[in-house]
Amino acid sequence: MNRSLIKRLLFIPIVFGLLTIHSSLFAKDAEPYLGTWKGAISAMGQELEIIIEFLLDDEENIQGNIDVPTQGATDLPLGSIQIEGKMISFKIVHPEVQGDPTFKGELDESGKKIFGDFSQGGAEGTFSIEKE
Repeated sequence: MNRSLIKRLLFIPIVFGLLTIHSSLFAKDAEPYLGTWKGAISAMGQELEIIIEFLLDDEENIQGNIDVPTQGATDLPLGSIQIEGKMISFKIVHPEVQGDPTFKGELDESGKKIFGDFSQGGAEGTFSIEKE
């Protein structure tokens, strides 16, 4: 067998293995965040109830959606979800939602609460959610 062909055949399983390891590591990082969370956004003197769900898609990437019941908003998709240790950030990405709503929070020691900063169109506030 040709040496070049052998190298290519060996390269494919190595790359696949590395991708599988990377994917499983990301899924492990996301694990504490997966599930349904309930809480509120506090901004501009108002408090809005929120329900957030994080899950893994078929490719082990974290996905999410948010409901804001008092505004009649349901299943708004979340994007730009970033996890670094106990820190998580994400945005609401829906064409009808203005002001680039952004959440930046931290998972507490119990693993049951996330609290942090919320911003939307120049308004700033906080958010706090608890895992169901």
